[in-house]
Amino acid sequence: MVYPVNIIYVRLASAIVFDVMYVWGTANPKGEGAGYDGMYLTGGDINTMVLDRDLVGLPVKLEHKGEAVGRIVSAWQHNGRLDLLLNVDEKSPNLDSALASQFVKGNVCKDLSLGYTVGVERSSNGALSTGKRRVAEVSLVKQGTREKCHIHGFFGL
Repeated sequence: MVYPVNIIYVRLASAIVFDVMYVWGTANPKGEGAGYDGMYLTGGDINTMVLDRDLVGLPVKLEHKGEAVGRIVSAWQHNGRLDLLLNVDEKSPNLDSALASQFVKGNVCKDLSLGYTVGVERSSNGALSTGKRRVAEVSLVKQGTREKCHIHGFFGL
């Protein structure tokens, strides 16, 4: 008997069991231009971080506080924006992990926010400029400070 493709997909998908929740979202809007000398990430910063896989494995936090509730699984650029796939370990003994997954499911945490540092460099004439930007973590937050940095979806658990 031949089954329609969508029925086969539903049957296969219902058999998959996930040990963690996966969250997909935009963590940074389109990067600033090459001549930009400020605190936000540039398009070049985003490109380098994605290509060098600098973000994979970094912690996921809840509102930039406490212990990690998960890790960044993958990072990519989409129309110049930084998109991430995160995991949240709901079965962790860490209470924040259980809360984080419920906050995402309940639409309490709707945005992503990057926690990063920016180096400051001084030129030979004494002028200050921004140096390398390093992401330390990404957080699930109620409302992010940057526009268009939303959680787009989740699956698992």
